[in-house]
Amino acid sequence: MSGNPLVIFDSLALTLSIIIAIPAAYRAITSRRVLTTPLYRNRALWTGTVALMLAVIDAFAIIIENTSSSVTFGIVPPPGTSEFYVFVVLTAAFSAVAFAWIDSTIGVALELDFLHRDVLDWKKVRLLAGAAIVTGTVVAQFVTTDWELVIAVVLLAPPAAYMAASLVVGGRRVRDETVRRYIRWMGFLVVALLMQVGTTAISPYLNFPLAIAAFTLYGMSASLLKTAPLRAATIDSSASGNLAGREGQGPIQAPR
Repeated sequence: MSGNPLVIFDSLALTLSIIIAIPAAYRAITSRRVLTTPLYRNRALWTGTVALMLAVIDAFAIIIENTSSSVTFGIVPPPGTSEFYVFVVLTAAFSAVAFAWIDSTIGVALELDFLHRDVLDWKKVRLLAGAAIVTGTVVAQFVTTDWELVIAVVLLAPPAAYMAASLVVGGRRVRDETVRRYIRWMGFLVVALLMQVGTTAISPYLNFPLAIAAFTLYGMSASLLKTAPLRAATIDSSASGNLAGREGQGPIQAPR
């Protein structure tokens, strides 16, 4: 590890993010075996996928900032290098998948709303918001440090704030407690990613919001198991005789 205090601090923060993200991914993916409905299983799969992608980006960033000869770029490799283009692809893929995940979750909230009301014209603006987030993520890697704050504010912050507001409004209209809790954690994730935009605009070595983001992903994976209906087969084995008859009737149904 580099002797630069900034690199050491940032590497520890990124390592913490990995330590949290990997169990979050494992818990989310394995929970699909016991969750009863496609709605909950799909949320778990999305959560696990995003957590794994975050862990990969964290690991790549640790390697880059401890092996690069430059001390000005932080987790972003120097432009023009092969590592730089790999990092651009990774971050673009992460932003695209994260947006698609949030978009699908807002769609779930709209579906579970008894009146099926739109949220802040999300259906009309969603594609523009997604394009702004992915484009802003890519462009921010190519501009100079002086322009990063402008790019972040103009392209990333408004659509991210819009997504957070849509999650809040949509979540409040959902009666399903599991989905409401899940959306609440997702709102915290968006806030953490907004913090990441702000801190990296200040310094390329202030990436601790990624650890906060990993914690919110763990919270989402835990929330599904905490309140979602589970398959009858997960009940204590001492009741296996009764379970045999109940399993023939199918899994317990999730609230609508």
